[in-house]
Amino acid sequence: MSHIEQAKSTARFDEFATVDWIDDAAKERRRLQGLWSHLSTRRRASLLSWIYLAYDAAVSWIVVLLAGVLIGVNTALISIVTEWLSDAKLGVCSTGWWLNQKFCCWEEGTDDCSAWLTWDEALVGGSSAFIRWLAFVATGTCMAATCALLVREYAPLAAGSGLGEIKAILGGFVIRGFMGGWTLLMKSVGLALAVGSGLSVGKEGPAVHMGCCIGNVVARNFSKYRRSAARQREVISAAAAAGVAVAFGAPIGGVLFSLEDLSSHFPRKTLWRSFLCALIATVSLQAMNPFRTGKLVMFQATYDRDWHFFETLFFVILGVFGGVFGGLCIRLHLRVAAWRRRFVRPSHAVAEAAVLALGTTAMTYANVYTRADMGELLSYLLQECPATTTTSSAAGSSGGWNGMCAPENA
Repeated sequence: MSHIEQAKSTARFDEFATVDWIDDAAKERRRLQGLWSHLSTRRRASLLSWIYLAYDAAVSWIVVLLAGVLIGVNTALISIVTEWLSDAKLGVCSTGWWLNQKFCCWEEGTDDCSAWLTWDEALVGGSSAFIRWLAFVATGTCMAATCALLVREYAPLAAGSGLGEIKAILGGFVIRGFMGGWTLLMKSVGLALAVGSGLSVGKEGPAVHMGCCIGNVVARNFSKYRRSAARQREVISAAAAAGVAVAFGAPIGGVLFSLEDLSSHFPRKTLWRSFLCALIATVSLQAMNPFRTGKLVMFQATYDRDWHFFETLFFVILGVFGGVFGGLCIRLHLRVAAWRRRFVRPSHAVAEAAVLALGTTAMTYANVYTRADMGELLSYLLQECPATTTTSSAAGSSGGWNGMCAPENA
């Protein structure tokens, strides 16, 4: 890589700055001392001053409450759009193009739904496997290319999961624009397009970045947080916990993740505010009910059946396979990352995303299970098969999704 290319690739790091924690703490002490000295003078003290003092004490809870509600709403909207984009690769609803397959076939069932038209039926009025494959590949490639183009042209800081940058920010670095409103918008739109395109990516890591963006946007509208970088990072820690909570449906797990993996300073008051923010975010997500199942996530495992001793052997095999496969994936990832740094230029990011989506969709269409969205596939794999598939309406005429619960396919 030439010196000019190196300068271009590290140009944005020149914008980094660090927080002067001593000066920040001194400013906060002076602000509180001035407030209390004003109230200690009886002649100047008034009911309005005491109301302002109460508001100053409660504003932290107000900020995390607003941030939690917005994080839940944003996650629900992304989930709805992602599910629609994933189904748009397969077909369109004749009663309303804005409906995905589940809502289009809500009353009839997905096995025998006349309202849902595959792309060959919608375009040529007949059955054509090539048209279905071509529409699947073309729409997925266009979604991935659009996502990469939006990020490259309008919000370069929205690229990636953002977890590494969040750790740096909570440690005291200042990355301008990384948690702004424009980054939040492009991250939300790009995430829905990337997941809906069929790429093997998830929403969990970016959910933390988007949660921190919402927390920062809400906090900077209050003067108390604009003046103190330490208090801003308390809100970011709480918003990060809420981001994990809505991604996995686990408020306590989100708080533990923010405490153990992200924050370098986590006082007791931040712990309680993080839990409130995560709890409000999950309640808001469940109130919107994007999957129409009453669950916080699309897939959920239940443990209402006793396990058998002989199953232990298969658990051991799964654990060994998971460890070996994970190690191989890490080694392969390191080699691919080194190859990309050497041969793939940053200016080719859109073409790279389009080629990856083209190859992914072209191969995954051949298998009905890999054709589905990753979250939707997990929800089918973790479904509870009823004891009698013929009488259960949830199982459908073919014994669950694509015969997964049929006794002959056990």
